[in-house]
Amino acid sequence: MTAAAGRTLGSGKPAEAEKERKMSRFDDNRSKKIIFVSSCLLNTNNKVRGLARYPGMCKEVFDTLHRHDLGIQQMDCPETLYIGINRWWYTKNLYDNHGFRTHCRECAERVVTYMEEYKRAGYKTVGVLSCDGSPTCGVSITSYDENWGGSPVDLEYNDAIIEGQGVYIEELQKAIEDRGLEVPPFYGLALDDESVDMDKILSDFEDFIVSIC
Repeated sequence: MTAAAGRTLGSGKPAEAEKERKMSRFDDNRSKKIIFVSSCLLNTNNKVRGLARYPGMCKEVFDTLHRHDLGIQQMDCPETLYIGINRWWYTKNLYDNHGFRTHCRECAERVVTYMEEYKRAGYKTVGVLSCDGSPTCGVSITSYDENWGGSPVDLEYNDAIIEGQGVYIEELQKAIEDRGLEVPPFYGLALDDESVDMDKILSDFEDFIVSIC
């Protein structure tokens, strides 16, 4: 074997060592699994007044996410940013207008940019967790009643609950599709409905998280 040949054969070893060094430098404990969560689930102070079921956050929900090593990406509250904390209770038909939909789409585009960057880095968006019954963030149930509007009167919100999605959730799904990304599973927690047993809510939620992880 010539000296030149020896140098050629041995030249790969430093490169391999450098590659291993870089890999170990970037290696850490992150799960690379993210779930996007509605703002009020992490901070109930964003909810419309009168509907907060817990003081700050629903700890049991986030204990479940922690057990499954999920990173939590909090989404903006479209209602708080658009109207403020002291807003009236609204049904979907009051929010279903061009101005609010445009605002929701702007909020959604920022979320989808996160999803796009996570995908580029090899991470997985495992799901979107939202608040069922909300006119904005409802996943399987929302609210609609054409009697709402005009001068404020005493109306029963539960009478306005219908099947369907909130305005923001509709815009978020459209934004994901328009970017050419896979739409992750969406799940709505019925935390606003105090007639629903909390243990049942948490048990169903645990089943959902197991199914996506």
